[in-house]
Amino acid sequence: MATRTGLAGRRLSLTLAFGALVAAAIGAACNGFFVNPTLTSITISPTSPAVQVGQTLSLKAYGVYSDGTGSYLTSGVSWSSSDPSEATVTGSGGATLKGVAIGSPTITAASEAVTNTATANVYMPISAIGIKPTNPTVTVGTSQAFVVYANGDSTLTNPDDNLSLQATLTVTQTGTAVSIPACTPTASDTPPDQECTTAGLTTLPATFLITVTYPGTTLTATTNLTVDPAP
Repeated sequence: MATRTGLAGRRLSLTLAFGALVAAAIGAACNGFFVNPTLTSITISPTSPAVQVGQTLSLKAYGVYSDGTGSYLTSGVSWSSSDPSEATVTGSGGATLKGVAIGSPTITAASEAVTNTATANVYMPISAIGIKPTNPTVTVGTSQAFVVYANGDSTLTNPDDNLSLQATLTVTQTGTAVSIPACTPTASDTPPDQECTTAGLTTLPATFLITVTYPGTTLTATTNLTVDPAP
């Protein structure tokens, strides 16, 4: 016959075992429920980094996670430049972008299989800016190529004085910005230039003011573009 002490001991053992099973089940359920959030997107800040040749700029990577939270990443970020001859980038959280030569390299930030890119603008210090040709006239539906140059070097004796790919061309008419003509940097042309297309214009003839700006300066240059109807 089992003694009361023996029965109590067995009951205690069963109770403890059952408690351990319940605790394990709860732990497993909790582990399955509280999943660590994963990285879903990265944004490079600034989104359009501009740096002078020979100078540096700090970059940050902002991460957003699957639970909706976000923060700047302080480690685990892999940075790269599409053209180290134009700009280099180093760092594992934030990064340092260094301008090497005039250009527009693509900067990539990657972490946990998530990547994003930004186009950097590497520019040089200049004392003057110009645009050619001056006040051209074209027929609607055609394009006009403009070359933006630095320091009065309109013949581009020094190829580095061609600022066309880094400059911004803003088109206005009677003081209001317009989307047509639209000007696009064209690296494949010789020399590189900005092609301004007139396709889509309906009210003709028309004259537009094109204003040129360049990163890191307050310098501007202007020219007029006149568009005539098709013959």
